[in-house]
Amino acid sequence: MSEKDGEPTDGAPADDELTAEQIDAETPGVDDAAELEAAEDQVADEAAADEDKVVATPPRRRRTGSRPANRAADADRPGEGTRTRAAAERARAAELREKRSIGRFLREVVAELRKVIWPGRKELITYTTVVIVFVAVMVALVAGLDILFAQGVLAVFG
Repeated sequence: MSEKDGEPTDGAPADDELTAEQIDAETPGVDDAAELEAAEDQVADEAAADEDKVVATPPRRRRTGSRPANRAADADRPGEGTRTRAAAERARAAELREKRSIGRFLREVVAELRKVIWPGRKELITYTTVVIVFVAVMVALVAGLDILFAQGVLAVFG
């Protein structure tokens, strides 16, 4: 069996590749491998879109005698070189304003709340009871220690 780029040529899956059944078995909460793959594709698309936002600077060129040596002369020629620091800062500030918008924040909050698995009535009653009992035990413990230390202080210092 020969392999090319990690893929076997006889149609069998590669050693590091999982079948749909294996993915279904290993991912609780996901019923279908296709659903998981669609979500992974969406994350990959978002990552690719974020990579496009990176500003790349061109490689530095060696200055020759025919080219002006000062930056002021370079700035007079539009379309060449990199953008100015002020322009880069303005672009970054505009991007930050977009990221910090209230509308985007609220959309993300709603999206996160849709992911929450809310407890049912029975679970809610159980959790509430556990919390109340735990708090009551801690209050009794602290109150008992307070009374004990108060009695000790009164016994020692009269």
